[in-house]
Amino acid sequence: MKKDLSRNKKKKQGRKPEKTGISPFAWVITGFAVVIVGIILINKLNEPEPSVMTQAQQQAAAQTGGGGSSAPNFSLPSVDGGSKSLADYSGKVVMLNFWATWCGPCKREIPDFIELQNEYRDDGFEIVGVSLDQPGEEGAVAQFVQQYNINYDVLHGDGQIAQAYGGVRSIPTTFLIDREGNVVSSKVGLQPKSAWAEEIQKLL
Repeated sequence: MKKDLSRNKKKKQGRKPEKTGISPFAWVITGFAVVIVGIILINKLNEPEPSVMTQAQQQAAAQTGGGGSSAPNFSLPSVDGGSKSLADYSGKVVMLNFWATWCGPCKREIPDFIELQNEYRDDGFEIVGVSLDQPGEEGAVAQFVQQYNINYDVLHGDGQIAQAYGGVRSIPTTFLIDREGNVVSSKVGLQPKSAWAEEIQKLL
């Protein structure tokens, strides 16, 4: 019996090779995956490294972070002439406020400070404002004090006192100093009068 080889040959020739390539959908999925991985890697590279305090910064923070540490002494020129030092307020509760005439939050807290000074002055409380305006702006600071009827001492500060108190970088920054001359509290930013009153009353 003869086999029909020609028919088998035609059948073999008629078969089309099967497609083994990747489908378009798979290419899309792969492309999305590559994009996502790329975004993750870019974000990781751009992520800032955690800041580490130097030994000097740690010492400064320890000196001014509250909890009974001694307040750094200072001697600064006063708006009304002469000079003032921390020793001039010995035996009193002192609120040391770093501020500037161009600082919006500083301006908003001044009326509260005026009221606090009036309410607790007779109990041995004093507010001391330390202006961090630029050198040469002393006249503008004095005019500001008069315009706002500030009833507490305002001194002309500098980078040295800002550094002494832990490196003041934002204003307003305010420290509470007890009768023994220790920093017991420090706050950055505008605070409600009631919060200050509560802390002051505990120290008087």
